[in-house]
Amino acid sequence: MALIRLWLIVFALQLALYLGLRISIRLRQVRRLEARWDSRHSGQGDTPARRAFVARGTAGFGRSLQVRLAALVFVLPTLAILGIVVLVNWQ
Repeated sequence: MALIRLWLIVFALQLALYLGLRISIRLRQVRRLEARWDSRHSGQGDTPARRAFVARGTAGFGRSLQVRLAALVFVLPTLAILGIVVLVNWQ
């Protein structure tokens, strides 16, 4: 029972960290695209063309390497805990 509680707590923490990382990475990408647009088209403000440029730039966001690496937030701590449990209980 204690192992299940540990797993649920770790999973909740991993999920919160993953969502925070994903949001942070996406916001950073949007800011970078907006800055690129502003440097090329100064003085135009927020136009439909700018929004379309940002939308095209973020279209493949879910398949990017950064998002895939952020998914390691789930894998690495789980493997570490599993390794510790095996080492502690090794006869």
